[in-house]
Amino acid sequence: MHMTTFLDRRFVRWLPVFVLLLGTVKVFAEDSELAMKGYCPVSIITLNRPVLGGTSFRSVYQGFTYVLADAETKAKFEADPAKWVPQFGGFCTTALGGSYGNRITADPTVYRVREGKLYLFSSERARNSFDPNPDHYISQATERFNKPALGGHCLVSYVNQGKPVPGDAKYADTYAGVVYHFADESARAAFRKEPAKYLPAYGGFCVDGIANEKRFPGDPKTFTVYEDHLYFFFDDKAKKTFEANPKEMIEKANTQWPVLRRAKPTP
Repeated sequence: MHMTTFLDRRFVRWLPVFVLLLGTVKVFAEDSELAMKGYCPVSIITLNRPVLGGTSFRSVYQGFTYVLADAETKAKFEADPAKWVPQFGGFCTTALGGSYGNRITADPTVYRVREGKLYLFSSERARNSFDPNPDHYISQATERFNKPALGGHCLVSYVNQGKPVPGDAKYADTYAGVVYHFADESARAAFRKEPAKYLPAYGGFCVDGIANEKRFPGDPKTFTVYEDHLYFFFDDKAKKTFEANPKEMIEKANTQWPVLRRAKPTP
């Protein structure tokens, strides 16, 4: 990949996609991500204090595994998960609603409960910035969080049809903190049944970049499905490099991804 990549205008064009795809986890997101570092969201809302969940009381919802305090809180959670989960996929409300719209993992012990909803923050400083003007941060964060990944293209269409098909906001779904639009109800149902089949490798970042220790944003229109997995590329040059020796590049990317996936997004 050429040295001027970060200066290329295409990087600016696809930066929103780069930020939005950070929520997908592991290489193919085959396992759900532990939410809130194991703290119980029900306890925070009902008791107004952080309580670590018990290992016997787990529940998976929208790509995250939540650990609940006991059988009672688990039952409450599973009766209406959307009521209890943190807003914005558990990302810091201030960072997402601030100047850069960054998706930064929050500290579950630093929070606010407003109108029954749980908002998390990355630090006391972030929460202090939120407190004087919460409506502003919530409004901005809501708009940014609900912007769909992949430029609004249907994730299922890449795998099942071999091409990007425009999604519809009527068929939106959220997985691991990322909003996707699907072409129709059948596509959304297929994703819900087997998300690992459709989620892109390396969180949607360019596989060539990941293999070379860089997180380049993937272009939603430059992709391939190789051995039943979806890969995105920064440009056609990166795609051709992959196609010349896909197995070697995947091996390199698999080695680099555990570290790169934890890096903070670029403003």
